[in-house]
Amino acid sequence: MKKSEFDFSIPNRQSYVAILMILYKTINVLFRQLLPAIVVIFIGGSKSKTTYILYFIVAVAVISMVYSLINFFKTYFIIQGGELILFTGVFNKKKMSIPFNKIQTINFEQNLLHQIFSVLRLKVDSAGSEKNEFEFHALEKAKAHALRDLVMSEKKIRADIKELETEKTKIEPAYTPIMNLSPMFLLKVGLTENHIRSGGLVFLFFFWIYQNLQDVGVDVDEYSENMPEVDFGIGFITVIVILFLFVSICISLIRTVVRHYDLQFLRSSRGFKIVSGLFTKREVSALDHKIQHIAWSDNLLRRMIGFKNLSLNQASSIAVTTKTNIQIPGCNMQHIDAVIKTLFGKVDLDGFDMKPIDKRYFIRFTTIIGLLLIIIIWLIYYFGYPQKIIIPVVAGLYVILNRYISYRKKAFGHNGELVYIKGGIFGDKAEILPIYKIQAMELHQSPYQTKHQLCSLSLYTASGRIMIPYIAFEEAKSLLNVFLFKVETDKRKWM
Repeated sequence: MKKSEFDFSIPNRQSYVAILMILYKTINVLFRQLLPAIVVIFIGGSKSKTTYILYFIVAVAVISMVYSLINFFKTYFIIQGGELILFTGVFNKKKMSIPFNKIQTINFEQNLLHQIFSVLRLKVDSAGSEKNEFEFHALEKAKAHALRDLVMSEKKIRADIKELETEKTKIEPAYTPIMNLSPMFLLKVGLTENHIRSGGLVFLFFFWIYQNLQDVGVDVDEYSENMPEVDFGIGFITVIVILFLFVSICISLIRTVVRHYDLQFLRSSRGFKIVSGLFTKREVSALDHKIQHIAWSDNLLRRMIGFKNLSLNQASSIAVTTKTNIQIPGCNMQHIDAVIKTLFGKVDLDGFDMKPIDKRYFIRFTTIIGLLLIIIIWLIYYFGYPQKIIIPVVAGLYVILNRYISYRKKAFGHNGELVYIKGGIFGDKAEILPIYKIQAMELHQSPYQTKHQLCSLSLYTASGRIMIPYIAFEEAKSLLNVFLFKVETDKRKWM
């Protein structure tokens, strides 16, 4: 049998392409931190002062780049005694080691530059760390795969999870496709994104520019006073709204294509993997035992064409973000049912005895919003602006409507093995959590809830918190006892 061409028992460095990645990252960080000073230089100011600032920026950039280059040649890794060991540091030398049995996942990313030079960014996530323990900017593609294969195979042998693969050199399990996101489906996903959120990114971007210009002494208001006056009539507002929607949709499409281009959702005998990305190819894996709970959701547009977003939330030492979990857009219920069956066996979602939350979840919120609305309306009348009353009224009614829909949709249930929670506002959301993977439970009671014998139940897992609000206190205690008994008596490993 063919052996690996790489010897990891001797020092191995990253590809020299990593130098470009490190320099780019260094320059990018410096640019963001020194942006106000750069703006001052280009907009104007005292020539002598800007010259000194420019010299300072150049000096800091040169020193940072030289330090990064030296650190590149001082950084190498080896595999020894069942551990992945990294040596790094220029002045303070560091040695970091992770036993194979502590490694949770090894993921790859590949941006445009990586693809050109056929290299990968490799990230190692280990138990007990608050971030990626190891991150190599650029490893040769073959070396990166060989390293992951060796680590995961040794981890598998030491843990005695399954028997060895028939070929020792081909340790990576064979993946079968669950779904591929074709260009047409990708377009539909982009068109059904949250366009208001995308438009909000544009607003935040311009607000950020405004704030930074103000911070460096540029009087933006002075320039705005010299601009011609604009008639803010119905026609102008209509044009602005149409332009906002157009830009929002364009941003949604671009973000979707960049992030989910050529998306492949794959299945092996031990877990799932997703590969996607236009400029940066991301490859994220999740073993079955590491997945803590799954969730799926849609919105009004996606419901019309049967699309849902599926999220496989896995245990991670990193702060739980969309980067550590597997997010699959464009799924249908057949895909979701297949994932549920794979992870939890055959589950009849309609067979759960679902219970609604208490109506005071809506009543208390509406009462508070109503009182605030009355105060705002009184203040508007008091200061003589009755024509502006429509704005807070519409906003208040919209918030109350959101709360009412949320109250009507929230429901929960369990079948002794799984907790099933439903919710959503203008779309539907559902979550399934195996009871034995619950790490902690907590009952919360506000003074209002205490008065009405209510509480909120929080279920903590290795992938985050799930909360069931406004349920009867006695029922919550009963659920807590049932779940606690299941957790203590179940012998299955939670990860």
